[in-house]
Amino acid sequence: MVKKILLITAGFVLCFNANSFALVDAAGWGGLFMGDGAGGDDTRGGQFGFKAHYNTSLTPLFELGVGGYYQFSRIVYDDLKLNYDDLKRQSAGLDVNLIFSLTPIVNPYFRGTWAFWDKMENYPDKFYGYPKVTDTKKFRAFGLGAGLEFTIIPLLRIFGEYMYENTSHYGVTYNFHAFNLGLKLNF
Repeated sequence: MVKKILLITAGFVLCFNANSFALVDAAGWGGLFMGDGAGGDDTRGGQFGFKAHYNTSLTPLFELGVGGYYQFSRIVYDDLKLNYDDLKRQSAGLDVNLIFSLTPIVNPYFRGTWAFWDKMENYPDKFYGYPKVTDTKKFRAFGLGAGLEFTIIPLLRIFGEYMYENTSHYGVTYNFHAFNLGLKLNF
């Protein structure tokens, strides 16, 4: 019985062999997020970013991409208890994708990020006289998520993903839940 299961499993893996992975990929995305921070105040906003990876095949069904990313976010508070109501956040760092290549059309994946550089600053308000305040952290922010890639043509994919992001600025921990859509080019 065990030999039959191993034989069927090996046949399944060889049948769906996906060694045609891209050596390098580049992607851009945009999305919306919501979360909390600054004493539990609700936050929301939009973001965009870019990422690139060097890819390698771990097994016939799994592809690992290691590279970097840059992301820009504009954070708006729903509760205006603060001296400023808008923040902008920029982050850059390590980006890792683990792609499950079961079919050539649909590929689920897991994504992790770790920001080497994470900067948050407010938009100064000249009317009320609030100054511009900047807070930069290194090696503090991270993100975890999952998504689906859909192949349009062999070199072009569209993707949708959910990301949980965590960062700490101004002595406050921010937790964001982001939903992104993007395009990915494989080379």
